[in-house]
Amino acid sequence: MINRIIPFRERLKQKKRLVLFICTGNTCRSPMASAYFRKLLTDNQIKNVEVRSAGVMTINGLLASAEAIQVTEGDEINLRRHRSTPLTPELIRKADLILAMSPFHRQSAIRMSEEAKNKTHLLKEYTGSDLKNVQITDPMGCTLEVYKKVYKEIKAACDRLVDHEFVTGVPRPVEPEKPAKPAKKAGAKKAAKAAGKKVAGKAAKEIRAQKKPAKSVAKSAASRAAASKKSAQPQARHRSKNGAGGEIARKPVKS
Repeated sequence: MINRIIPFRERLKQKKRLVLFICTGNTCRSPMASAYFRKLLTDNQIKNVEVRSAGVMTINGLLASAEAIQVTEGDEINLRRHRSTPLTPELIRKADLILAMSPFHRQSAIRMSEEAKNKTHLLKEYTGSDLKNVQITDPMGCTLEVYKKVYKEIKAACDRLVDHEFVTGVPRPVEPEKPAKPAKKAGAKKAAKAAGKKVAGKAAKEIRAQKKPAKSVAKSAASRAAASKKSAQPQARHRSKNGAGGEIARKPVKS
């Protein structure tokens, strides 16, 4: 009997895999993620993936937070029966894929077991839902609005995860990259802008140069007028002293 080599994607379809979501207390983020992802699997009739959740710093039996229960009810998800589960080396060994909410959770799993190293990822990073902010913030103790924001981020990641090759066995089509703008065109625009600034600067200098002589001439004329006025004042005083005709008045000589 010849053993047929089963391709990787076909093995994915045949084997039942375990996806494990982890957070800190297993009372809000990971329960919301596991419950919503489980619903997506049911809606898409995917039966070969099992979903669980756990916390890296928790104990057995804690209830889901009231806010987590409230925000998931809109998607017909019931978290009232959820009870927290601590992460263990055994659970890590059983999981095929471990998805963490933050780098701290990922490091905690790796420190707990070396088996976690190659199969533990950040949820947002693994799905590519948000590569700029890969951490999902802990909403514990925050308002309902914060819970809604966190749940929205979790849903966006899970919506991509359900189409991931790990789940479907079919590689996701690569989105075509947008053509980059020609570098020469951008360089030409930059050069034209610089040339425009240079011409404008030269014109401004010429205008200032034209204004400067006019100011100098006006200043020189004003100086001459002031000097002329100043020199005329002593002459006027001299004439008034010596008489209207400018002649020296002589005293009459007694005979």
